[in-house]
Amino acid sequence: MGLEEKYGYCIIPKNTLLYRGAQETLYRDCLFFATKYSVAKAFGDQIQIWKTTKEIRVLFLVRFLCNRAWAYSELANVFNDVFPEESNSGFDDLDVKHRDKERRNKFVQKLYNEYDCSGWFTSVEEMIDVEVCLFNSKMNAERIALIEPNCEENKKYYKDSLDKIKIFPSKSFFENTKAELLRTRPVVFTGKDDYSVYRNFMNRRIREEAIDFEESKVIRKHRLFNLRLKLKI
Repeated sequence: MGLEEKYGYCIIPKNTLLYRGAQETLYRDCLFFATKYSVAKAFGDQIQIWKTTKEIRVLFLVRFLCNRAWAYSELANVFNDVFPEESNSGFDDLDVKHRDKERRNKFVQKLYNEYDCSGWFTSVEEMIDVEVCLFNSKMNAERIALIEPNCEENKKYYKDSLDKIKIFPSKSFFENTKAELLRTRPVVFTGKDDYSVYRNFMNRRIREEAIDFEESKVIRKHRLFNLRLKLKI
């Protein structure tokens, strides 16, 4: 079974905006992006705005969603699949991404060279926010472009680019998520299904926070958008 078949994949359309909290603007073999301006802001005061110049296909590496819409990463499982001789059941996503840069770079190179993977889509530290990682400096130079190297305000970049990304999860993702939602379902369940309960909760939150933060409901909807709302699960 191939990696896409086992884990799923995403298609990032041409002209999708991606946000990066960083100072250097070189094309690298491993570049991390957020789909929200506000998430990139957490990783640096200098926010770069990038745009895809071609359609990009990446691995979907989310194992399941919990009822709070936190996304649990598959990165460690993929690493253990690709490097069985180095597999470690105690690894988490940060062990693969950041704690050992040599391990990460070796992993990225093998995914690109031997598995024909252009990148991944997964969670930021297994919470609600998501990231896109793109591989290979030469390939990145051909498919993404820096359009603003230092954006100091986000009024025109309020949209979450997750809304544009097309996602094709694996069967196991849906099975794992549904099992998790069922496990944490309240004893007294008043909704037609889990998603309707979550959607109604988020709609109330959007209305209330739009008033509290003096924003339009459209802007607040993008600020609160997440993978569970995207997949309607």
